[in-house]
Amino acid sequence: MPQSAPPVYRTETGKSFQIAQGPTHTETPVPGTPAEATRTETKQEKYKIGDIPDPHLLFSNSVLVVLVLIGFALAARGKKADKPRGFGNFAEFVAEALNNFTVGVIGPGGEKYTPLVGTVFLYILLMNLIGLFPGFHSPTSNLSITLALGLVIFCYVQYEGIRQNGVGGYFRHFMGPSIMGKFPELFFLLGPIELVSELIRPLTLAIRLFGNIFGEDVIIVVLAGLLGSLGLSKLGWLPVQIPVLFLSLITDVVQAMVFAILTCIYISLVSHHDAEGHHEEGAHDATPAHAAGH
Repeated sequence: MPQSAPPVYRTETGKSFQIAQGPTHTETPVPGTPAEATRTETKQEKYKIGDIPDPHLLFSNSVLVVLVLIGFALAARGKKADKPRGFGNFAEFVAEALNNFTVGVIGPGGEKYTPLVGTVFLYILLMNLIGLFPGFHSPTSNLSITLALGLVIFCYVQYEGIRQNGVGGYFRHFMGPSIMGKFPELFFLLGPIELVSELIRPLTLAIRLFGNIFGEDVIIVVLAGLLGSLGLSKLGWLPVQIPVLFLSLITDVVQAMVFAILTCIYISLVSHHDAEGHHEEGAHDATPAHAAGH
């Protein structure tokens, strides 16, 4: 059926214009045309081994990890006893190890940050390890999840810095501990450097974790399909990726530990800043008095 031409409109100045219109009927691609070929290719697209996993799958795996942690906490809470045994003893060992780890990095008073640091460590560790099981993927192999973790730590560190040091003390720490309050004019030199280094922390946390876990998963997948890619599928399936799986266990633990250590260091920098400054001022004040006594 022939289409009618779009109407022509004229303005008061005599200029004419037309309103573009689309087809009034549904066009069906003819078999063999480029449009039909594109649609056929789209229908044939499927997930292949080695492709980036679906974000929904990674999110569901991360939710599964959260449920496991909640179940572990509830079970440990129900096993409290004067002399814990079995699972209760294991849960107490984990809690004590995480507390010693946190206090060892942050210093005295660091035990109040154990819930945060311990949760982050266990959460990242389980997300790393779940990718070693068939049918699962490590949620930390997605940059969105690692960046969210980095932003959570970044926001908490800024909150803790303002809460402990006040707004003025929080901004003074961008001048560096050695010149804080002594050479304010150097703020224009060191301030931008300290500010940039502070702002890129969530990005460095995210990229470091994402890069290591994603690279680990890719290597495992490549080795798992190595025989087929070399045309040796007649030999059957051989677990050539098994040695890498043992190395992946070490990598998963190390990456979770690195993230937790950096979290402790960032907290320590903002929570002990004023204490260090007062200690330095006290040392400088004591030196002249000691010299005068002699």
